[in-house]
Amino acid sequence: MILYVSTGVGSGLHTASLFRAIFAWFHSGSFPHEGSLNETNFIIRKCAHAIQFVIYALLVWRALSLPPALETLPLRIAGWALGSATVLAFASEGIQFFIPSRTPLFTDVLLDVSGAALGILVLLALHLVLGGRRSSRPARSDALCVDPSSN
Repeated sequence: MILYVSTGVGSGLHTASLFRAIFAWFHSGSFPHEGSLNETNFIIRKCAHAIQFVIYALLVWRALSLPPALETLPLRIAGWALGSATVLAFASEGIQFFIPSRTPLFTDVLLDVSGAALGILVLLALHLVLGGRRSSRPARSDALCVDPSSN
């Protein structure tokens, strides 16, 4: 999805027309000054950069934390999540070199990686706070097994 919106579909012209329609709907058919529309479009688009990579980092963390995961150490999982988010951020901006309606920006890569780092920091903090309680419980592999002789 991130790479898809890096194409012309996610261009500023498309999002601006969407926001113009939303503003017109809320303001009885008229939309506010073009400058405020452009500011709103800019702010929402930049926030979307960070938010989509927070979600990406959460999904990568979850995928690598599940049981037959390759990695089990939280810092190693964080490294994989941040590293893959960095590669994806550069790929996302790289696609924009070939799309006439898009402009690749290094600042967008920084926003993307910052969003992923924020998501990872929140997860690491939660792991530190809640991790001790979860790891102190012994895992039971037979918890879902039913003993037929117990009936």
